[in-house]
Formats: sequence, C-alpha cells, structure tokens
Amino acid sequence: MLEVRLARAEAMLDIIALEANYARAWDYGNHIEWAKVFTADGVFEMAAVGDRPALKVEGRDQLSAFCKDFTSNFTGVHVPGLPLLEIDGDEAMGHLHFQFVAVGRLAANHTMSRTACGQYDVRYRRTDEGWRMVHRLEKAFSNARSEFFDF
Repeated sequence: MLEVRLARAEAMLDIIALEANYARAWDYGNHIEWAKVFTADGVFEMAAVGDRPALKVEGRDQLSAFCKDFTSNFTGVHVPGLPLLEIDGDEAMGHLHFQFVAVGRLAANHTMSRTACGQYDVRYRRTDEGWRMVHRLEKAFSNARSEFFDF
C-alpha cells in the first residue's frame, strides 16, 4: 500500500513540474521545449469564446510553430494555479485555472497588452520521456486588451 501511495505522490509532483515547464517554456519563448511537454501527437486546443474562433494545434511540429509565432510578437507570463489531479496508473486528468499577462509590439507605433483568465482541462500520460500532455483544452473566462499608439 505504501508503494501505491508513493507512486501516486511522485506522479502528482511530476505533473506539477510538467505544468511549471509548460508555463516557463512558453513565457521564455522556448517553442521547442514547449512542444516537448506534449506527447508526439499531443493536442493544444482553445475553445471558441466571444468573437474568437476555436483553435486546434496537433503534433509537436505544429505546437512548436504555434508557440514560436505567438512569442515572436508577444512576451508574457503565465500565473497558473495548482492542478486538481485524478491519477489512474499511467493516465491522469487535470483541471487548473490560469492568468496570462502579455505585451507585444505589433508595429513601430502600436503596442498591445493583454490579460486572459481561464481554465485548462488536461489529459496526461506517462511515457518513456516522463509525464506528457496528450490533450490540453483552454477555456477563457475573460480577456482584456489595451492598445497604445505612438504619436
């Protein structure tokens, strides 16, 4: 019984570290490392909210390109909550809240800041590389932006 509890605790800590790596890699614009937090066929999905359409990015090549594209224009920081985890052997489900604050220079005279709050629903799998994300669904609750124009 102790071994089972220890294995569960280790899995929880490994997944929490994976979540930290997810945020850090994105925030530092490290698109290759960000893609590696997912399985080779992993999926990042954003639910449609307001006038923003749904988005689905699949596979490490597309994930890396998605991160690289966004972080080439914006820099920001994730403020994630701790995940609520359900672990079942080599599979797990997680739910966590987040805030993301970013600023970007869209043109020589156009700067935009953005703040988004929401939740992630995540499916994880233990692989030969360690725990990885199989599917991550982002659902935004709020999104605010401010634009500044030089004159």
